[in-house]
Amino acid sequence: MSTTETERGIETEAQLVDLAAYRDAETLTRIEEAARDAVRTTPAGLPDLTTGTVRLDKVDAPAGTPAEDEAGVLEILDERDGWNLRTLIPESLTDPGVWRQRRAEWLNAAGFHALRSPVYLWRAAKVSALGARVGARDAWSYLGATEYGEIADKVRRTKAGPEHIADLRADRRKEAKARRREPLTVYGLTGCTTYTAALLALGETWGWVMAAPVLLPVFGVLYALGRRELIRRQPDGTFALMDTPDFTGAGVLTDEGLNAALRARNVGILKDGEEVTIRGFIAREPGDKASVVRFDLPRSAGKTAKEVAAKREPLAAALAVDAIQLSIRQDGHEGGVYMRVADSHPFGGDPVPSPLETAERWNIWDGAPTFVDETGSITAIELLFFGLLVGAMPRQGKTFTARAAAAAAVLDPLCRMIVADGKGGKDWSATALLAEAYIRGVTEPAVRRLTHVLEDLVGEMEEGYDALFELPDEVCPEGKLTPEITRDHKIYPVVLIIDELQRYLEDEGKEEEDDKLTYGKRIEKALITLAKVGPAVGLIPILASQKPTGDAVPSALRDAIPQRIAHLCATYQMSDSVLGTGSSASGWNAKDLAPAFKGMGIHADETGLRFMRSLLIKLPGFRAICERGRALRIEAGTLAGEAAGQAGRAARVGGILADLIAVFEDRKNPERLATAEILDGLAELDPATWAPAALGVGEEDQATYARTGGTALRKRLDEALDGTDRTLAVRSWTSGGRANGYYLADLRKAAGMG
Repeated sequence: MSTTETERGIETEAQLVDLAAYRDAETLTRIEEAARDAVRTTPAGLPDLTTGTVRLDKVDAPAGTPAEDEAGVLEILDERDGWNLRTLIPESLTDPGVWRQRRAEWLNAAGFHALRSPVYLWRAAKVSALGARVGARDAWSYLGATEYGEIADKVRRTKAGPEHIADLRADRRKEAKARRREPLTVYGLTGCTTYTAALLALGETWGWVMAAPVLLPVFGVLYALGRRELIRRQPDGTFALMDTPDFTGAGVLTDEGLNAALRARNVGILKDGEEVTIRGFIAREPGDKASVVRFDLPRSAGKTAKEVAAKREPLAAALAVDAIQLSIRQDGHEGGVYMRVADSHPFGGDPVPSPLETAERWNIWDGAPTFVDETGSITAIELLFFGLLVGAMPRQGKTFTARAAAAAAVLDPLCRMIVADGKGGKDWSATALLAEAYIRGVTEPAVRRLTHVLEDLVGEMEEGYDALFELPDEVCPEGKLTPEITRDHKIYPVVLIIDELQRYLEDEGKEEEDDKLTYGKRIEKALITLAKVGPAVGLIPILASQKPTGDAVPSALRDAIPQRIAHLCATYQMSDSVLGTGSSASGWNAKDLAPAFKGMGIHADETGLRFMRSLLIKLPGFRAICERGRALRIEAGTLAGEAAGQAGRAARVGGILADLIAVFEDRKNPERLATAEILDGLAELDPATWAPAALGVGEEDQATYARTGGTALRKRLDEALDGTDRTLAVRSWTSGGRANGYYLADLRKAAGMG
């Protein structure tokens, strides 16, 4: 910091310190934009059409000096970098969407007038004929001085003498003769004769088709005469040769058409004299397939965007379009509306293939490409932390939708998959290549196995939360799974797919006769727990049901999955059960979807509702995706469960078998172990389950412990191997005494390890 000697002594000079050294790049950009906007409003900015420049030069100051801690300033320099006319040009001249809208209006107007050109020609001919008649009458009246005849008639009615009438007739002849000799009359008659002769000559020489354009001036004059006569006859009347273009049904929205539709009797959003305030201009989307407008409802109307959306069907009728072509949502405040009017049905044509059919791999954190929206854009939905519930009538595409979403998880080698197909067909058979558990059908063993899988998943979910709890806040700041945790700590997302869910929930079977809960209730309880609590640790439910109403799929389960898709439903109650109560009253009713377009539906999430059509993945393409998913998991070392030839339950399906293998390994892998030895090893691994006290046996009573523990062990093994073609039987041998137990070879075979 420098000093200056003054009359008052030595004083420190002012130091300019720039805050740029202490600001991040985003803040600096925002400051610069604000400064430029401010300069445009200054006398130097507006008249010269230039902007100043914000300079944030860092002040060089020695370390440790006060300059480092002093506040800085922003210096605006008057540097003229060039002209900036764009800010003064109206948006209507620079917005491509507005120009597309104008072009659409012009083209539709041209088509409208072209279709009505015969009507216009007939009108012009009628007016021209009137003009010819009026012109001939006026010409004859002028050349014949007919006004004298009218005077003579008036004189005759007054019973004046004949000499007065004779004088009037003489004056008429004299005036008529004078008028016919006037230069203007002679020139006019000569011109008409010449024009007629030239027209006849041209027609004889080049043909009457070539001569037709020469008649246009004549028709123009006659039309003008006829129009003048119409105005004379009806001074207060209106006449137009061409009608005002009507864009109703063309998909091209206009200010007049919008206000007229909102005033329609069955819509009733606006009253007579009220108009909406359009923000900016009506524009056309890229691709020129729809008109888009943002507008504010008049405050006096007291209406909201939700009320406009609830009037979708009558509003579509007023605009002469299908309701599916009309998209309405709130834009900003309650009275702000975004409206999109498509030119045609947005989901016409063939379904769009999924991009995952050709993708080599995918990251589930990037979302799952599942459907196209009304604009034709492919939408990747968020599966992590949201899940997906699909509901519809039979054969309306819910399995295709669930398959399109699941394909993203298939191509992510860090996603574990569990699949239960209540239909029992081939829709999900390809997932057996990589799923830790694939359950097909609703037979008693299949339902029992799904019950055990889900209950084990609940236990694994709790372990996942314990693992996240142990991580530092810097690693797990929000207490939930992140891509970094998945990669570094191997806590993988689990995708649970259940198709035809209602068939499992309706099962009335019990594992034991004295059990209080049926399999269906146990599945329901486990699913509700997983859907409510599991998302934070990566549990992703993808559930599909053709009967998503409360009597089949409980509301507690539906409400726990915030992301839903409804295809064609039988009733509005079914639609509301998927999309949420009151959605039908708001104009979103899956009952009214067109059945001709399979895969079309309504998507609901935390951002609102929208129309969609699911991406297409046929069975051969899905099998190819699953084959790539298996190869990716083999390469990453994440192939597990049934797909890896291991024990037949997912998640913790290998729990008891893995524990048995651990007991053998701890004892140097002997050929066989007695049940008592195995129970001792299991008690060391999991005393809460296998210790004598946990089994209700005294520690001194080894015989009872071996008998009770052996029975519990056989039951756990039967559950683990249920639904597979593998078994593990207890065997007896004699070596220094009779013993019962398990052989290591049998155990490895049952675990799919050899």
